[in-house]
Amino acid sequence: MQKIISSSLQELFKNDPYAQQLGFEIVDVSPGYAQVTAVVSEDTLNFAGSPHGGFLFSLADYAFAVASNAHGRQAVATTVSIQFYQIARPGTRLRAQAQETHLTYRTGYYDMTVTTEDGLLIAKCQGMVYRTSREWESQKT
Repeated sequence: MQKIISSSLQELFKNDPYAQQLGFEIVDVSPGYAQVTAVVSEDTLNFAGSPHGGFLFSLADYAFAVASNAHGRQAVATTVSIQFYQIARPGTRLRAQAQETHLTYRTGYYDMTVTTEDGLLIAKCQGMVYRTSREWESQKT
């Protein structure tokens, strides 16, 4: 059974300024899992005409951040690695998924994939977070 996260936490993720600027949209989120989409636009291309690696990394990283923080405790990335497999063309909707693979009191480990809507693998990432003791709900002003 999928756990529901609070509406205030959902709003926190949704209102991320960088994610908004890049057009990232959260499709699904639960503690330890997130799915995010974005469209490859002309503004996200590099000089060679393919999606900039930073755009692909940012998409995977946003899914990673949402998944790891959806437990309700502030989590910060300590390491992320990425491997690029394919090029996506402008107009392609990409889907990034982050899935928790191991969780301890202080750390969390995640696998992320970036694919096209029809399942073509664009990139894979692995990441680790440090889980602080700060609760997101207690940070309201």
